[in-house]
Amino acid sequence: MKKIYGLIRKMGATSKYKGYYFVAEAVRMSMEYGEGPVKITKDIYPRLATKYQSTPMNVEHDIRTVINVCWVTNRDFLERIAGYSLDYRPTNSEFVDILAYYLRESD
Repeated sequence: MKKIYGLIRKMGATSKYKGYYFVAEAVRMSMEYGEGPVKITKDIYPRLATKYQSTPMNVEHDIRTVINVCWVTNRDFLERIAGYSLDYRPTNSEFVDILAYYLRESD
């Protein structure tokens, strides 16, 4: 988790955002699934909502907030770890996938 938190911080988001923890957990969960497909709305949001006593809708919103912060604060770094130019802000599932893939490849 330390690597995940560090990566999120490098993009400009800190623990002052609830979504910071949601993104970190979502990336960890995505990495545990391995190469198989992960359905963020069915597999991840409900589990995070239960763990953090929230709702799937709030989890989705808080993750989106962190993505917006990263997009505005450090878009260049986000594009670098994605490995390609981003023409639009990534969706929640794209963002989680970009981070998970980057961390898997950097080990």
